[in-house]
Amino acid sequence: MMQLALGQASDLRGPVAVVMTSKRPGAETAAPKIAQRVFDSFKREGVVGLLDDAATAKELRAAGFSDPRSCQGTRACLSKLAILLGPRAVVVGIDVGKVGKTLAIHLEAVSADREESLGTLDVSSSLSGWSDAMSAPIVVFVRDVKAGLELKKKTPGDPPPTPPLEVARTDTPKKTELVPAPKAEGLVNVVEQGDGKPPKVAAWVFAGGAAATAGVAVAFGVMSGNAKSQFDASLVDLGGGARGSTLPEDQARALANSANTNAAVALTSGLVSAGLTAAAAIFFLKD
Repeated sequence: MMQLALGQASDLRGPVAVVMTSKRPGAETAAPKIAQRVFDSFKREGVVGLLDDAATAKELRAAGFSDPRSCQGTRACLSKLAILLGPRAVVVGIDVGKVGKTLAIHLEAVSADREESLGTLDVSSSLSGWSDAMSAPIVVFVRDVKAGLELKKKTPGDPPPTPPLEVARTDTPKKTELVPAPKAEGLVNVVEQGDGKPPKVAAWVFAGGAAATAGVAVAFGVMSGNAKSQFDASLVDLGGGARGSTLPEDQARALANSANTNAAVALTSGLVSAGLTAAAAIFFLKD
């Protein structure tokens, strides 16, 4: 509890808790290693008031929350964890899924006193290559979160402070854009100006991007299906046409929203992949 008091007394948000917020089949071995990697990265960047996965789970149990992994990565649940840890606490959720030999990693930092996330990161890689895949993106993510820890100093002309964030009644996830779609206008300009070998180079770039985003779409699609299957399996007939779930309300809601979030990411990635495939075809066909 000493770390909590220190974090709240300074001009920075704190404590900063790095914790696993999902338990997905096949990711049990990789998730703790990734959580430790994230914790170490915050430590190297000089972030103070850090809590690792074990310390965070202990604090949350003391506050009455059984297991942060039951959040299944949903943002509303992360906000609830942050509020339980303190009025200025920050929770960095580690959500890891595995499909075949592919890992899908989602990091999100949520503060108890603001609505927007302090930072997000989505990485897809082979099972053995996640460390290299995260090496540069994780530094950018940690530095973004670190910058968001600083509280704006109050001046005489400042408006009254915003009241603390309330726990959301509904668990509506935000759609995550894994890969930005190419702008149509920019694509036309490249096609008109390129000639000779450059279009072929661009074609291979677009083709590689299409393949990568297609893999992401498949991974998140399978993860969505798994969550939906678990939710459907818990449903029971209550009679009179009514149906209920055998799972606790928070867990059932987390499963439903996890399925919706992953389905949205899969759909978005599929659309991006289709756009990149079309762009690659244009460049391959150009003389």
